[in-house]
Amino acid sequence: MDQKKYLSSDELLEKIFYYMSRLFEEKELSTTLFLLTDLGKALVNSDRASFWFWDKRRHVVWTLAALGIDTITIPENSGLVGAAMSGNEILIINDPYNDPRFNPAVDKESGYVTKSILTMPVTNNEGKVIGAYQAVNKINVDGSDGEFTEEDVKRLSLATAFCGRSLESYMLYNEAMEDPLTGLRNRRGLHAHYERRIATLRIFEKASIIMCDIDHFKRVNDTYGHNAGDEVLKFVANLLQNSIRIDDGAFRWGGEEFILLLPHKSTAEAVVLAERLRSLIEESVITFEGTDIKVTMSFGVSEINPELTTEENVEAVDAKLYYAKEHGRNRVISELPDSDEEEDDSEEQTENSAQ
Repeated sequence: MDQKKYLSSDELLEKIFYYMSRLFEEKELSTTLFLLTDLGKALVNSDRASFWFWDKRRHVVWTLAALGIDTITIPENSGLVGAAMSGNEILIINDPYNDPRFNPAVDKESGYVTKSILTMPVTNNEGKVIGAYQAVNKINVDGSDGEFTEEDVKRLSLATAFCGRSLESYMLYNEAMEDPLTGLRNRRGLHAHYERRIATLRIFEKASIIMCDIDHFKRVNDTYGHNAGDEVLKFVANLLQNSIRIDDGAFRWGGEEFILLLPHKSTAEAVVLAERLRSLIEESVITFEGTDIKVTMSFGVSEINPELTTEENVEAVDAKLYYAKEHGRNRVISELPDSDEEEDDSEEQTENSAQ
């Protein structure tokens, strides 16, 4: 394990200039937040640091940037992060194991020992809390374990302010790319995500696309009403969003059609995900105004061809979705039969129907 190191004033100043120059040039939100999180870690001389986003639509908070730990998602209002955000208050806890709000589960799993925590809410221009910054385990001048103080709060305010402005700008930018009903990104958001996450992949890196459609959705609207149909769309969108990784993308393509973009996922892995989603939806019951509604979905899966445009890759997977819809629905199709096989199938279906 690396020895804990306290930064001298000169080293700290050098780091600040380094981060400011990097931040001036950086345009990617994830990298910006990692830089700001690392800056805050340096400003208060902590062993670990993380920046949390409050996803109020999904009622969870999760780490947009985490140094020294993996990405974590927790229910809103839980733990010290939840307490700081819900109360919009700064928390200095130098004896966390004796604080009932502290959740020691991560320490138990990793073997890490948390000795001091500084948690600060992050706000937007209107003063509304949108996230939190957390520094863990203060380091003294001699490298020993220390305690956070009000001086650390003043120092960390610089990083939290930048985090807040960066996240707010990103959220405002995303509003124009968001479907207001489901909360998923729309077509414009898909194109932006594709250019940022898919088109930048190296030629040998795999990426996949899933396109899915709610079977007989018009029947849902006709039978239960459009409000019930909206509830079904929101249910499906939430299930899709909660089933993918942070670097993946879920989009409402239009009507009852959805798309998942999956960087670093092979076709085989995407098929497994699609089949799991198909099964989950088939087994689910959506309750609207006391009425239980059940639906199924059809899926097309393709590997993304980097030599094709976004639209061309969508057209390729759409053909597989169409085949799934035309051949029984409630299924996953990743390969299309050749024309001869298709013709044989059609003849067999005609003979069977005539008998």
